Amino acid sequence: MPVGSISSSPDTVGVAVVNYRAPILETLEQGLKRGYPGLDLVIFPEYSTQGFHPTLWHTLTTTLDGPEVAIFKQACIDNGVYGIFSLTGEEHPEGRNMYNTLIMITDQGEINHVYRKIFPWVPKEPWTAGHETSVAVGPKGLIVGGCICYDMNFPEIARDITFKGAELMVRIQGYMYPSKQQQVEVAKVRTCAWENNCYVAVANMAGRDLVYSYFGHSNVVSFDGTTLAECGTTPDEATYAKLSLSAIRNARRNWRRRTTYKAHAAMLEYNLAHRGYTAEGLGGHAACPFDFYKTWAAAPEKTRALSEALTRDADSPADATCADIAPMPPSRLVQASLGEKTANGVANGHANGTANGHANGVH
Repeated sequence: MPVGSISSSPDTVGVAVVNYRAPILETLEQGLKRGYPGLDLVIFPEYSTQGFHPTLWHTLTTTLDGPEVAIFKQACIDNGVYGIFSLTGEEHPEGRNMYNTLIMITDQGEINHVYRKIFPWVPKEPWTAGHETSVAVGPKGLIVGGCICYDMNFPEIARDITFKGAELMVRIQGYMYPSKQQQVEVAKVRTCAWENNCYVAVANMAGRDLVYSYFGHSNVVSFDGTTLAECGTTPDEATYAKLSLSAIRNARRNWRRRTTYKAHAAMLEYNLAHRGYTAEGLGGHAACPFDFYKTWAAAPEKTRALSEALTRDADSPADATCADIAPMPPSRLVQASLGEKTANGVANGHANGTANGHANGVH
């Protein structure tokens, strides 16, 4: 029989089959617990509760004792798991812009960890900034610290959470294209797992909300920077990995003693506070060598002025006094071929330049 046709005839029977999405007969947490019987902690992405909309955000709010949180608490109790959830936003007690908040709920239905995003993704995110990192005791005694999306682009976040004892760093995010490659890698190496000797779990959104397309790739990374499990880009994917308590605690205590190679990854805090101990003896140098941090702690307004001098001097780039950088001129060959005026017009994207090019016989 011929293939590729959508027609029929008195001699043929047209048949269609459907690759239908599996019916969902239970909640997501119920399904995950059934599929992964060893599940102790489930993590949902940023914006997964209320979503994000650039103009409707002020209507998408709740509180730590709101109805959404009540549902989360009951789900954790019913399934005997800890859960990490996103609130965007959490109402501000003083009526200001809301917080972008991460909460962890225990298997007994109690909130034992609240973190508010320190670095909102400005200018798109209107959230009031949080002011401190924190950690809490997670399932089976695992020490958990949380951060939200853009936070993890700042090495200071990972360093501070690790310094407070986190063994698992959770990043909930709503990251979109075209940042896929950078954000998948950042959790593995630059700020988190390898540099801080810490497990990392990232839960990201997938799909499109008519504002952005989100690339998924939720993953779990070991403290040596290797990927333990990773999703693809399809919405509703889930994956699972086991995190050994003894392995990370052994690594933090012994890697720096046993080998020089592993010393880089194992608790860089030790080297930060004991600089040059091999040569200096007596614990090396304890004083902070970084002028940026010393100035920031002692004179935050001075640090703000210095950062403005380095980058821009106004919150809005349009209001800053920075000089625009002109595009490079086209090559001499292009100028000779098209004529200098036309070539400059093409390089600057001007319509009149393109029109001149066609007038000169460029097709």
